[in-house]
Amino acid sequence: MAKINLPLLSQIAKNKLGDVVFFRRGDFNINVARIRVIPANPRTADQQKVRHNFATLSKIWLGRIDAGGAILYKYDAATETWTEITIDSSETFTDTEREAWKTYVHVSKQGHKVTGKYSFIGVNMQRLYNNQNPWKTPGVEFALATS
Repeated sequence: MAKINLPLLSQIAKNKLGDVVFFRRGDFNINVARIRVIPANPRTADQQKVRHNFATLSKIWLGRIDAGGAILYKYDAATETWTEITIDSSETFTDTEREAWKTYVHVSKQGHKVTGKYSFIGVNMQRLYNNQNPWKTPGVEFALATS
């Protein structure tokens, strides 16, 4: 139920009224009304593989690979197919390799500069989506100058 104080949108409106959602946004607390959007989560096979890659790369960064190893999926855009690759559990992620990722700056698609774990995941997700194997060390193809 929407709570409205004084005339609509002249002061404060909160919550939902029918298919319209009211909320306050920004530093100036501007009143905003918009059509309610129902979130979509189709859970397609492609989406699940990408989510699996994110989770697995995070486990690799933390050094939590299971005894059976870790499975990642590479995508080949030419054939529109996914290829399964296995990362052996004996390939541990060392502190030296972590430090190498902390010195590289990766720019995300949104233009944010990231380092460390997020750089490792971002670069290796791009590699996997470009049908390349992930590397434990950063490469020059995605790195900016180090400072």
